[in-house]
Amino acid sequence: MHQNNEEKMKRILVPTDFSDQAMFATVAAAGLAAKVGAEILLFHVLDEPEDTKELAVKLDRVLKHSSLAGVTHHYVQTLGDTIEEIAEEKADLIVMGSEGASGLESFFIGTNAEKVAKKASCPVIIIKSRTDLTRIKKIVFPTNMHKEDEEILGYVKELQSFHKAHLHLVKVFDDLITPESDVKKRLKDYAEFHKIKDYSVKAIPGTDEADEILEYSESLNADLIAIATHDRKGLDRIFAGHISGEVINESRIPIWTKSLDTPV
Repeated sequence: MHQNNEEKMKRILVPTDFSDQAMFATVAAAGLAAKVGAEILLFHVLDEPEDTKELAVKLDRVLKHSSLAGVTHHYVQTLGDTIEEIAEEKADLIVMGSEGASGLESFFIGTNAEKVAKKASCPVIIIKSRTDLTRIKKIVFPTNMHKEDEEILGYVKELQSFHKAHLHLVKVFDDLITPESDVKKRLKDYAEFHKIKDYSVKAIPGTDEADEILEYSESLNADLIAIATHDRKGLDRIFAGHISGEVINESRIPIWTKSLDTPV
């Protein structure tokens, strides 16, 4: 069993710049914290001077939000590089808002969310709109069935078990020779070998993995996409950095991710 599964969560880190996206993350994290008995750490990094009066007003608005009532929460403000400070702060989970790849004014644009996810040692949930993290019933898990994804498979199984969710294993393949039925069989064998319960499999022919994953997840009305991310060289398919990055940046569905570059 992993130390960081949600049933053992003690501390949920919520980076905030007081934007709408950060507030979405705060509300979502507060709901989850209330369910598991965890504390919330609201974490604000100053990378340049800010107006103290204006900052106090913004902070007061967040701290008085009804979602935090009854939830143990703390606020920490620090100086430094935002990505590094967030990634280095001790937490069992990071819940982070993101504007997606097109966000310009807030820190919480997609590429920064992706950078935090790659550097953090704990799992990261990235959300872009109002989200209830206590109602996760359909989880999409894209897999290449290689050894690399086994590094986070334990987390994914615990995530599924915690939420009592159905797990959709997805493989995007561009091999024109291999029949779809063969890929589905491999997925089923993989699931059975790893003792995955309450699952279904989907083999999708296509060359753009990220687009296919997102399109399929949206067609399911999935609640969460679970995906590994990394900066390593040489890993192919779904674990190529640009694939996980595209999914994180472009998905409207909440993303759960764990870096393969940090200890599992």
